[in-house]
Parts: sequence; C-alpha cells; structure tokens
Amino acid sequence: MRFWLVRLASVAVVLVGCFLLQQWAAASLTPYLQSLVFLAGGYVALAVSLNLINGITGQFSIGHAAFYMIGAYTTAFLTATFFKAQPLDSTAWVVLMVVAGSVVAGIAGLVVGLPSLRLRGDYLAIVTLGFGEIIRIVVQNVKALGGSFGIDCRVEPAPPSIMLMWLLAILTIAICRNLLKSAHGLPFLAVREDEIASSAMGVQVTKVKVTAFVVGSMLAGAAGAIYAPFQVFITPLNFDMYQSFIVLTMVVMGGTGSVTGSAIAGLLLYLLPEYLRLMKQPGTSKAISIGGPAVAAGLVGVIVLVWLLRVVQAKVVGSKWQRWAGNLGALAATALLVYLGSLALHGVPFLRSRNYTMAELRMAIFALVLIALMLLRPAGIMGHHEFSWDGIGKRLRRRTSGAKA
Repeated sequence: MRFWLVRLASVAVVLVGCFLLQQWAAASLTPYLQSLVFLAGGYVALAVSLNLINGITGQFSIGHAAFYMIGAYTTAFLTATFFKAQPLDSTAWVVLMVVAGSVVAGIAGLVVGLPSLRLRGDYLAIVTLGFGEIIRIVVQNVKALGGSFGIDCRVEPAPPSIMLMWLLAILTIAICRNLLKSAHGLPFLAVREDEIASSAMGVQVTKVKVTAFVVGSMLAGAAGAIYAPFQVFITPLNFDMYQSFIVLTMVVMGGTGSVTGSAIAGLLLYLLPEYLRLMKQPGTSKAISIGGPAVAAGLVGVIVLVWLLRVVQAKVVGSKWQRWAGNLGALAATALLVYLGSLALHGVPFLRSRNYTMAELRMAIFALVLIALMLLRPAGIMGHHEFSWDGIGKRLRRRTSGAKA
C-alpha cells in the first residue's frame, strides 16, 4: 500500500510541477526564453533516451536525430492533413500525435535494429549515422512532407508544449531509472559489460539490444512529436547531423550508463552556449566584451590549468583537503599566468585592437569546457553513479556515525 501511495504522490508532484512551470513560463518569460525552457526539456529526453542505447546497453548509435525527425514529421504530416477536420482540441491532438510519432519511430528503430544490431562498435555507428542521413535526404525529396522547404505543423490554439515536453523528459528518466533498479535491467547491463559472457549465461543478446534500440527510438520520436507543433514550421535542417552529435556528447559527458548524468549534461551543455548567446552586444549599457590579449592568454591558461589539475590528480595522494589545496593552488597559479600574459600581449597590435563579446566566444568556450571535462573526468560528470535522496541520506548517516565514533 505504501509503495502505491508513494508512486501516486510522485506522479501528482510531477504533474503539478510541470503545470506550474508552464504557467510561470507563459506569464514571465519572453517567447525566446520559453523556447529555451522547452528545448532544454527536449534535450534531456533525447540524452536520456540515447543513454538507454549507448550507456545502459553499451551500443554506439550516433543517428538519434533520425528518430527525433521521424516523430516530428509524422506529427507534421498528420497535423497538416487531418487536424482541421477532426474534433479533438489542440492538447488532446498533440497527445495523440505523441503516441503516433513514438510508434512510427519505434517501427523505424525495429527495422534498423534487427539487421544492424548484430554489428558492434564503429560498424554500428556507421550504420546509424548513415540511416540518419538517409532519412533526412528522403524527407528533402518528398513533396508531401514539404521537401527541403519544410512543412507547416501549426496547432491552434497553442498546446501547453513546455508542460508536455518536461512530462516526457521526466517519464523518460523514470523509465530508464526503473529499468536500472529492477531485475529487468540486469540483462541490459550484462550485455554492456560482456556480450559473450552474457550470451553464455542465457541472455538473448540480440533481443536485448533491439529492445533498447526500439524503446530509445520511441522516446526520441515522442520528443519530436511535441517539438513539431511548438516549432510551428519544421525543415530537414532542424534535424541535421549536428543534433545527433550534440546529444551523443551529452550522453558521454554525463557519464555513459548514468541516467542522472545524462539529464544534467543535457541541461548544462544546452544552456551554457545559449546563456552566452544572451550576453549583451557592444554598445549597450550591459555589454560584456573581452580584449584580444585576454582571450589569447585565457586560451593558454585553460591548457595550463588542465595540465596542472591532472598533475595534482596523479601526484597528490593525501587527504581530500590536500587535493583541494592542490587544485586551488593550480587555479591561483593559472590566474596569475593569465593576468601576466594578458599584460604582455598588449604589445601585439593585432590583439590589442580586437574585442570579443561573450556571444562570439560561446562556441569556443563550449568546446573548451568539453575538452576540459574529458581530460579531467573521462568517465563523465556522474560516471556510472546516480543522484538519489537515499544515497545522500546514507552518506549523511555514515558521516554522523563516524563522527560519534
């Protein structure tokens, strides 16, 4: 009884939280900021669903945007064809389209998965990448789907897309988390660790891999089904190869196999460049610009800082306070180096005459953050660990008992 009460209370909290997020965004945010909140939820759903394939099952798919696109174009085609003649309101229609988009994307995942998931590693990556490009090129040449120009998928009145997308993101997290915490997830983890050993123990490896691929594809298709009405007009350019690579990057940076890590990385790696894009341009009262000498010195400083931090990780074997002291020392030394270097580089005319806004530097900063994370924490932000309140409670209890002892 307690189990079901906790689950029902969790569902109620999620529904109320997503509803309040929708109301707050509609009342307080500009349309551009609303789109950022919406897309952040979309990237969380995409990253966690890809993590089911790449992290939990140990495959290497890099064509996830194809299933995102299939869900979006399924919704767009059905909306353009049937929406005006059917009796449902906009919200009910989008929910129906989520079901349709996820089913079509799941069928596509099954069609691709059955023959290709007998492959491993780079070969599977090539097949999934090729599938993504084939889908995009096919859509560009089908007039019923708008071709390269695009297709109108307007739904009026506008449905609560932010609420729906974040509900999908939380549902995706819940599905993957419950899979890991139950006996049903053990075959997936066994396949990830060793396919040959798991096959010898009776695990149906191909079935497990296809199941993970189909479920991940369905969740990506559901995200695309919500994205299309929110975007109003979609084109194949919305689902290019870059989308697959950025979602894959989120999975790797969050920690392959960590549901929490994928969700955190999905938020951080999407919002960081968008936050830098919002920095004011030159000529405004809040302009944030950096001189050329400081940019050049900062680039060298990042390289030096990463090197010093790796030296601290390798050489300092003492307590955590000693490691923290070493990290702070590396940070202070790097800050001094950047300051002195920027002063020295003021003598270079080309650098002295240049100024860069944060918006101009956003992709460079994004790349540096990725490189630094990969060098300092190759396992990702969370590794194979998960954030949970139970885990925090256990750590606090261990510290309390240790202090009493």
